[in-house]
Amino acid sequence: MLGVAVAMTLALLVSGPVAMAADAPTGDGQDQPASSDRERIELALARGDFKAADRHGLIVSLYQGKWFMPKREKVRRCIVKRESGANYRAVSAGGRYRGAYQMSRRLAVGASWMMQREVRKGLGAEAEKIVIALRKKPTQQWNRYWQDRAFWTIWRHGKGKSHWRGGAHGCMNRR
Repeated sequence: MLGVAVAMTLALLVSGPVAMAADAPTGDGQDQPASSDRERIELALARGDFKAADRHGLIVSLYQGKWFMPKREKVRRCIVKRESGANYRAVSAGGRYRGAYQMSRRLAVGASWMMQREVRKGLGAEAEKIVIALRKKPTQQWNRYWQDRAFWTIWRHGKGKSHWRGGAHGCMNRR
């Protein structure tokens, strides 16, 4: 089973996290990369390595942690398409909304504060410094991983979906 875990880890490094939880191996847990492997991969994504540096196009969410909801991934993808055309560098005409999810500066900074403790606990001091530094960067300069993580952190199992009520028109019932 170690070969499967190594293959999955390599697939993550090349193409991003497992496409959907429904596609992920099931069973005794030996088919999935070890927790420490997942943490190393997530830290690499937090640094902007691999697919995190690619900020255009629609792929599976690079963040798949505590707040990720595989069953709402289609909703997220729809929102990204409607808000920015899947362009993580997008800036609205008036400059108020930025990034793939077209977040206001206030919302993006608030998301960084919401993420900080969890990032420190799960990924360590290096990742915490990165999330703190995000507060000084315009959202469209955040890598794909951080924008996806901010979305899921704000979304919070649907409690924050109202932030996308306009741009998400027609997206909320996707499965």
